[in-house]
Amino acid sequence: MKRLTRAELADRLGPLPPSDAFWNRAIEADRAVIGVAPAVVGEDGKDAERSRRNRRRRGVSGPDGPLSTGDIVDVGDHSFVVVAVEETEAGGRRYRLDLVEPRHDE
Repeated sequence: MKRLTRAELADRLGPLPPSDAFWNRAIEADRAVIGVAPAVVGEDGKDAERSRRNRRRRGVSGPDGPLSTGDIVDVGDHSFVVVAVEETEAGGRRYRLDLVEPRHDE
């Protein structure tokens, strides 16, 4: 499990990280989905495509990429946890995030 700031996540995702508007909508909705291209995951090219086909045939999932289930992303006063990682047909990933309830320190 990793804990990342929004800036650290942006560095991992490359040239098009989630915008302020994305995070504001995610906070309002209590959830979000971030999609990344195969190049971000490190699975780009002919060999990667063959690898994906073989993995799918065997029913084995591939590497998660920049995030894994259980990772936490801190966005200001809010935190999101990665609840699922889905491999796309093209070899990218979709990360489902849920807003973590804030702690109420007594």
